[in-house]
Amino acid sequence: MPIQRLLLLAAVCLVCAAGATATTLPSDTTAALVLQSERVCCASCESVEARVDPRSGLVFTHVRLRLLENLKGSGSGDTVELRIVGGEANGIRTVVAGMPRFRPGRESVLMLGRKNRLGYPVLVAGGRGVLPLKADKSGQRRLAARVSGFGDLSGKQGVHLDEFRTAVRRVVEEAERRKAERASERKGSK
Repeated sequence: MPIQRLLLLAAVCLVCAAGATATTLPSDTTAALVLQSERVCCASCESVEARVDPRSGLVFTHVRLRLLENLKGSGSGDTVELRIVGGEANGIRTVVAGMPRFRPGRESVLMLGRKNRLGYPVLVAGGRGVLPLKADKSGQRRLAARVSGFGDLSGKQGVHLDEFRTAVRRVVEEAERRKAERASERKGSK
């Protein structure tokens, strides 16, 4: 492997590791990730394609998802496209620990930050910004991962999507209320 690729891969790992240090903080709960996100949405994976980036030689996986609903924020169109570092293409493999893997037909809750310089939304906290959904026996969608920071739902696995939707709205409304109170207090102290 040429030294340039190794240096670039080391830089990517450092960037990912910088984000990973934040995920070890106690305040880094599912609810905190929701608040850090510009957009939280449910989406179904339509396609996954790994490609080698000609400039860096690294593999990036391009994921196209069909938007099912927005839980927080909004976006244009009915698709979400992600570009995630890692994958295998043309005999080249790039692996970054903690990055999610998508499969066509699978549904997930995505916590998305701002778009990167290439115009793709960034997953908040890498793989922690993806919560897989699974259908129960009755066909109802539930979160496959445990959630935290949502009071009664914290620590539970298999939370119903309706419950999660309500919890997301509640935590966002509470954060907005606190922000308004702080702004009001600042105005009053001037």
